[in-house]
Amino acid sequence: MASLSSTMFSTAMLPRKPAAAVVSLPSFKQAALFGLKSAPSRLTCMATYNVTLITPEGEVVFPCDDDVYILDQAEEAGYDLPYSCRAGSCSSCAGKVVKGAVDQSDGSFLEDEQMEEGWVLTCVAYPTGDVVIETHKEEELTA
Repeated sequence: MASLSSTMFSTAMLPRKPAAAVVSLPSFKQAALFGLKSAPSRLTCMATYNVTLITPEGEVVFPCDDDVYILDQAEEAGYDLPYSCRAGSCSSCAGKVVKGAVDQSDGSFLEDEQMEEGWVLTCVAYPTGDVVIETHKEEELTA
């Protein structure tokens, strides 16, 4: 009867091969360094655009990611803008696009014609490229 020890062998005598490279997706913090956003099933690139706001106090410029509302990023950058509902259902944060374009499909207050004329609600507007917006325009919009 053969013993169990006679069927075992040592791997010390086998030739060593270089380990195959293991590539993994970067962690969230690493991905953010390279402008990547991770989702459970995909990895996508995020874009950052320059937003210029023409306010009564003067002109301000700040970078804004394409998945961040302009009002939120302006506040984070330290700029005070008017707002009320933060849901695109009033006109407190109204502005007018001078140059560029935004995605404000989350809003419900503005009519299609108003958006075509350049009206924007900064609380629900994502930049789709570099954009220039005149702010504090609620009175003009509702006049």
